Amino acid sequence: MAQKDLELRPVMTRIPEGLRRRLEREAKWHRTSMNAEIVKRLQESFDIPDQASGIVSDVSSEIDSALSGVFESLDEIQSQNRAILSHLGLPDPAEDRQRVREDARARTEAQRRKAAIEREARRKAAMEREAARQPETGPSVETGDGEKK
Repeated sequence: MAQKDLELRPVMTRIPEGLRRRLEREAKWHRTSMNAEIVKRLQESFDIPDQASGIVSDVSSEIDSALSGVFESLDEIQSQNRAILSHLGLPDPAEDRQRVREDARARTEAQRRKAAIEREARRKAAMEREAARQPETGPSVETGDGEKK
């Protein structure tokens, strides 16, 4: 810390009487001067956000490591369940769910393809009907005066 940061400078301030009495009472309790009590409390007010972020960081890392242990335990339990089901000749519910999802996706895709084929067939049929309604005209022949026959 620089020497200037350690120098004490007087600051005149006005505070409500009730707050002054509380500061005086706390200073007596801590056996310090009122000035020391004010300086300590001001410094703490600046330190609290740093302390809070440190606490949050510590708690987050504790939660992460606890969750890691829970997930490892869960993996072990799932592995044991699979082994028991296999030993009993029963299917794994997770594999069954995956198979059901894949079957549902395949059915949906087949329905989409079928619908696309049906739309294309309807479009072709409509074009054929439209072509059948229009009278066929032979190739146009241009006469000498610029008219088409």
